[in-house]
Amino acid sequence: MNTSLSRSLLILEAVIESEQPRGISELARELDMDKSAVQRTFQALTSAGYLEKVVGSAKYRATLRIWELGAKVISQHEAARLVHPILRYAAQTSGLTAYLAWAIPPSIVYLDKVEGEKGRTNSSQPGRRVPMHRTAAGRAILAFLNDVDTESVLREAGATADSNEAPTAIRDDLALIRERLYAITRSGSFAQVNSIAAPVWSAHQQAPVGSIVLTSDAATLPEEDFDRIGGLAVSIAEQATRALGGSYPSMHADNP
Repeated sequence: MNTSLSRSLLILEAVIESEQPRGISELARELDMDKSAVQRTFQALTSAGYLEKVVGSAKYRATLRIWELGAKVISQHEAARLVHPILRYAAQTSGLTAYLAWAIPPSIVYLDKVEGEKGRTNSSQPGRRVPMHRTAAGRAILAFLNDVDTESVLREAGATADSNEAPTAIRDDLALIRERLYAITRSGSFAQVNSIAAPVWSAHQQAPVGSIVLTSDAATLPEEDFDRIGGLAVSIAEQATRALGGSYPSMHADNP
């Protein structure tokens, strides 16, 4: 990739990922880049409409131009369009918040969200990226990858070095997910929030392309409801799979 283009993308991503406006000097130190090169990039991105200088400050932030482009990408995403009505049905039926998560190994990205009446409003937003092994959304996909791809994802995501859960425990959980067709996380990305997810396939794909997730706080989605909501998640995921031209036969359950 062109050095200038690569630098511009790296700087733009760093500014977008930050919760606060960023200054040229601090970002140059963080990215270990020449300050003058970073300054030129900031000027170019500002002129192009992707960054703006904060009034009364020497710092910069991303403009809504980024959101405009992202919104167009999502509006053109066929799977998101096809599955959105199914998410609405899932949220209305369960009362929980429903997500479509998309596989981008070694992570998942939340592609769409419909809040249910009993769903937790302060939860992940579309566009959030999370390592596959840390969420029900990701594990529902990870369980159905072949052994080589599974180990590659776990290594790349650093899961084998995760101090919170032993690698053998992760693999045991993946085997259980293959058996029952849905994944569970207790207090996953957010404390006291439980999630259940089932994999989604599209046409001509051996591995899942995403997952349907139903989630809420532990009081609304207690452990005694996991089997019932797990069955609902699988049913919703089957509908999403059919909408994407895929098939959801039981043979998926005996994938390695």
